[in-house]
Amino acid sequence: MIEEIFAAPASRMPRGRGWIARASALFACVSSAFLLPSAATAEAVPAVLPVRVVVVTAAETGEDTGDRPGESQAWAETMSQQLPFPAGVRPLRYDPARQVLLITTGVGTNRAATSTMALGLDPRFDLRQAYWLVAAVAGVNPEEASAGSAAWIGTVVDTDFAFAVDPREAPKDWPIGTLALGAKAPYKDRPEDTSSNVFQLNTGLRDWAYSLTRDIKLADSEALRNLRAPYASFPKAVTPPSVLVGDEATGQTFWHGALLNTHAAAWTRYWTDGRGRFVMTAMEDSGTLGALAALGRIGKVDPNRTLILRTGANYSMPAPGVGAAESLIQESTSYSAYQPSLDAAFTVGGKVVDELIRNWDRYRDEIPTASQPAR
Repeated sequence: MIEEIFAAPASRMPRGRGWIARASALFACVSSAFLLPSAATAEAVPAVLPVRVVVVTAAETGEDTGDRPGESQAWAETMSQQLPFPAGVRPLRYDPARQVLLITTGVGTNRAATSTMALGLDPRFDLRQAYWLVAAVAGVNPEEASAGSAAWIGTVVDTDFAFAVDPREAPKDWPIGTLALGAKAPYKDRPEDTSSNVFQLNTGLRDWAYSLTRDIKLADSEALRNLRAPYASFPKAVTPPSVLVGDEATGQTFWHGALLNTHAAAWTRYWTDGRGRFVMTAMEDSGTLGALAALGRIGKVDPNRTLILRTGANYSMPAPGVGAAESLIQESTSYSAYQPSLDAAFTVGGKVVDELIRNWDRYRDEIPTASQPAR
């Protein structure tokens, strides 16, 4: 019938009600065939995967499972499915029974932001009620905690968004060559708009996670005790690993040393009206949180469901008597507390994930706070 109608010249086109009926039947046929999905087509389109928790890591050293572990491996071994993720740095992992998704963003603020945004816009997943758990290693401030410890983060302060001059060219009364955009001296004239430097998490959710995990006894070892020993002048640095709360200085540069450690603590206090406590230093989280905020504005995720757990893979400054450059070069080849920090992230973060999954009927619609104890 199609050939008959479209091959006929206008002068020979049929007339009358019979033609109208035949044309209507043709239109219905074409609509059914080309505009409306058939049963076979509907079956070929995969259903959107529900996600209860997204676990976010930064780096993996090799394969997902079975070799030298990085941040992702312990999580990946609990997730049976590998899913392609061409917009990211490596495939995703997914546990269909628990509806937990794992993303490895890549190291650095830029990779974290682009990978998180790509996942948030991926039509394969429903992330509107998902909790996001960043579980990754960090440098730990020896003035606040010991290597191998795990800190639930309340505020992330970006250290990159700033003016800078080489300290050797700075005025003699400046403690450092870094200052806020628009400021006339370090730690002075803080801008009214802090949105590029301060990323505030839901501290009610953070405190709930801490209350759930604070009594976890993290593994200690002779190697960790030996690592702590030279830091005898830092009382908190020589305690066994523990779970705590604190704040994070984050930036694209892997820095190290006593002077930069002092700056990170002062920079954190400066941007938080003196309330911030610099505990961990990391590289990705302002990018991750910036992407989640943007995704939240278009209804793809709920940024208030974000948790950051950073664990101390090394101290952010050397022990007294050791040069900063010497210590940095040594740490760049192998973090001194790397495996304990991986274990802490999985142990502490895993307890929170288990609780969210076990009582999903409750947490799906109600974000927990410290005043709502786990069942």
